[in-house]
Amino acid sequence: MKEEKIKETVKLQFEIINLFQKNFAKIFHKAGDIPYSLNKNQNRAIMIIGSTDNIMPTTLGKCLDLQKGSLTSMIDALEREGLVYRKKDPQDRRKNLISLTEKGNAYREWFIGKLEENVSDILRRLDEEDILAYKESLQIMFTTLKKLDDTA
Repeated sequence: MKEEKIKETVKLQFEIINLFQKNFAKIFHKAGDIPYSLNKNQNRAIMIIGSTDNIMPTTLGKCLDLQKGSLTSMIDALEREGLVYRKKDPQDRRKNLISLTEKGNAYREWFIGKLEENVSDILRRLDEEDILAYKESLQIMFTTLKKLDDTA
């Protein structure tokens, strides 16, 4: 019984990912008059780094599903733009941490505003009841994904 439920859940998860990508992934591309010419992964990196203050490159790579070489190139490019900087981990000087600069934080705030505008435009196509159901579903998914993250 459990295995059948897992199979159904896996299928539903991929259907959700596809629909989510179709409806929402484009917002990372059409943010308006973008002050920097960042690609989708660079914008995602800015969002992730800003949500944690400091992040180890390996953790960022896992979040973005990027190999070490691609990740290093991306961080280098963001550093050249003046959006991020590397610093030594005070707990372990062998490790580096990535953080947003003041310019990076300002860009992140601007980008969040654009994302909110674009997502709001998409969600306005739903009625209030559907928006509430969607929000509740997202909260359940978030809680469940946090449980999986805690067990990894």
